[in-house]
Amino acid sequence: MTAPTDLSKSQENEAPFGFDELFYSRTDKRGVIIAGNEVFHRVSGFDWSELLGAPHKIVRHPDTPRGVFRILWSALGAGHPMGAYVKNRVRNGDIYWVFAVLMPVDGGYLSVRLKPSTQLFDRFREVYVKLSTRERAERLDPEVSAGELRALALAEGFSSYTSYMAFALGQELAARDARLGRPADPRTQRLIDMNKSLERVTQEQTKLLRSFEALQSIPNNMRIVASRLEPSGGPVSAISENYKASSLVISERLRSFVAGRDNLCDRVSRQAARALFLLGSNRVLKEMNAGFRDVAAVEGIDWNVERNLLRELEARSYADTRDAMMRAVGHAEELFRASAEIRRLMLGLDTIRVLGRVECGRMRDSSGGLSATIDQLDIFHADIKNRLESIMRLSEEIGSSMNQFMRADSR
Repeated sequence: MTAPTDLSKSQENEAPFGFDELFYSRTDKRGVIIAGNEVFHRVSGFDWSELLGAPHKIVRHPDTPRGVFRILWSALGAGHPMGAYVKNRVRNGDIYWVFAVLMPVDGGYLSVRLKPSTQLFDRFREVYVKLSTRERAERLDPEVSAGELRALALAEGFSSYTSYMAFALGQELAARDARLGRPADPRTQRLIDMNKSLERVTQEQTKLLRSFEALQSIPNNMRIVASRLEPSGGPVSAISENYKASSLVISERLRSFVAGRDNLCDRVSRQAARALFLLGSNRVLKEMNAGFRDVAAVEGIDWNVERNLLRELEARSYADTRDAMMRAVGHAEELFRASAEIRRLMLGLDTIRVLGRVECGRMRDSSGGLSATIDQLDIFHADIKNRLESIMRLSEEIGSSMNQFMRADSR
């Protein structure tokens, strides 16, 4: 893999640190630094006396959009972990990039950061340059900027920004293993694979809703055709009315699990994304915890407190991962059942569609546009059934993968 290209590298020097190194810092709820490790101390260029008690933004670089921090603080404030690519500034003006995993802890927040190197990292550097430039030029509110980043996640095919960052963390961990000559970690690969299934569900649900919305215009077309072909209340008119009534029932069921706030697909995505991000976070915490076994004394930092905190957080993140997975499995099973129910309801629509085809054949050459309308129904019905079957298959994959992970991990 080629080294990432920094769009502003001609003006900036990048502070060196290794792929084997992890940054650690902990702050209070105001973001004031309480503790950090030697990697953070060395790379930042600040003395301990300058770091401890200082706001964490002492290392913030203005090229990291403020919207990134709005997303981070929003997640942490709600008690959820979150990740982000962050460009930081060294005391002497140099810069360094990290992928940061941030988690709430008692009395504040904790961050473990690793060196990023993937093509996705390149993508985010380009996005950050454009977005931070807009923030300054247009005086964008951080919430507007955060909205741009969330929209980016959706545009890239992800159900949420958390899911996007779970994917990013999995990619960065896998790339880091490769650069350090480590064998591929099965947990990380599982994270990546499950995330792919999750995002395919999101894509299928969007396409399914579009297909069904397009289907809603067809009964109107049938009524227009019927008005030219037969007296009021004729068979084609009756077929179109029956079709409309049945499709409205299905439409309401469909919207309950693929559209609207807190729909069933979103609940699957939210819990699965949380589980996947926690899965990657747990691995980072475990490695960071191991790195605290032999550290030099620093005035103002009680390493026993930091070790205990990390051990507790590692155990809690593991428990939270399993809890989120169990919730995701439950939602995935519910999604499977809802999709199967709608597929059964589609059989009723198929019967009405067949009656329309029979009536079209009876009218023969006088059928006008009825044949073309029924052809449209054939296409949309096939597409909708394929989407439903895909969602059922993917929801089974997600549930099965998470169940297998929990069984394997409990041995």
